[in-house]
Amino acid sequence: MAVSGYFNELKRKPGLRSAGVYTFTNFFTKGISFLLIPVFTNPRFLTPADNGVLSLFSSSVLFLMPFISLGLTQSASTDFFKLGKTDFKDFFTTGFALTIATTLLSVAIIFLLKDYLHAKYGLPVIFMWIVPAVTFLNFCSEQTTGLIRNNDQPFRYLGIGITKTATELGIALVLIVAYQYGWLGRITGMMAALLLVSTYSLYYFIKNGYLFGKIKMKYVRAELLYAFPIIVMQANMFILSSSDKFFLATDHALLGVYTIACTFASVIVIFSAALIQYFSPKIFALLSADKVQYHEIKKLLLYYIGAMFGSFVLFLFFTALFYHLFINIKYHEALHYIYFIAAGYFFWTLASILYSFFLYYKEKKKIIVHSFLSMAVAITANYFFIKRWSAYGAAVAVMVSYFFVLLITLISTKKYIMSVFKSSLHDK
Repeated sequence: MAVSGYFNELKRKPGLRSAGVYTFTNFFTKGISFLLIPVFTNPRFLTPADNGVLSLFSSSVLFLMPFISLGLTQSASTDFFKLGKTDFKDFFTTGFALTIATTLLSVAIIFLLKDYLHAKYGLPVIFMWIVPAVTFLNFCSEQTTGLIRNNDQPFRYLGIGITKTATELGIALVLIVAYQYGWLGRITGMMAALLLVSTYSLYYFIKNGYLFGKIKMKYVRAELLYAFPIIVMQANMFILSSSDKFFLATDHALLGVYTIACTFASVIVIFSAALIQYFSPKIFALLSADKVQYHEIKKLLLYYIGAMFGSFVLFLFFTALFYHLFINIKYHEALHYIYFIAAGYFFWTLASILYSFFLYYKEKKKIIVHSFLSMAVAITANYFFIKRWSAYGAAVAVMVSYFFVLLITLISTKKYIMSVFKSSLHDK
């Protein structure tokens, strides 16, 4: 009876059902990857050096993303609720054309820098072509899932997530385990999955009338103006989450061990992302209402904070056990510092939900100032701690950097937080 009562409750509350689907999708897609960590850390298939190369690949895509996307994913998430259907179609078409142009430009620039990047970080030459392609396909995928969330289509979101994950990991497993392709097999699976999703993206954009509008200069100008703070913000994301990898890039094996620790600790961020997939569009919609219901926004924020604290506590209890059961012994040295990484990620999840206010109100100056301060903190912490303690120092730098980022974010969004909590008292 308890189980049937639970499902009846889900039927009566579509919002709760949607949140459950989004959360399940993100945990399924990321959880499968976690289940495969024993395979991906088995030296017979992927060495620590292989995982180091894969870390550099992922970090390179993350670095390039803001310069290709120009903040269009964030703009689409908010302007979807602000613009009429025709205006949004023109906006979306203009943005897509801009992204194609920036992708071609990035290919040309990376080609010119290929020798330097290979000598400095040991990046394989093939990365010079694959990284821009994967970045563009990632953009298409993110645009699609963002629009699906805005349209409140959780089961379509679930279908894309499962299809993408099954394709990516299925191909990767065959190439890595059966054919010994190493890191190249992992990247091949990723590209195949992104190509499949991007093909569906084109269909989804056309079917819903988002493409083939007019390319308007007013949207070009607006997006270029908005793009600068978003590029700065995403550059900040890159420096916070990936610059430590480049500080360790001279030793691919050491980087591989550290990266697996970051991947394992990122379960906290994965849970955060799953909740934000649901909460952010709801916050945007509530802020766009004729009468803003601040008490509803307050409830969302409190639910989120409680959920993230619970996930952090569970991580602290079970990490050592899971490492000893599932992770190859070559990676166990990371147990000396993984808790610092997890603490940093917990601080980040608290800050990230507050970014919704930055994005909705398009606080360009605050985004820029906040991002530059955060970058300065991260670079300083990475340089100071990694220089002294290598991978252990990188983990300490993660914790210190994200703690200060949380403080900076709280100060920067104080006006909105106070507004939500004060106004919510009058809404009741």
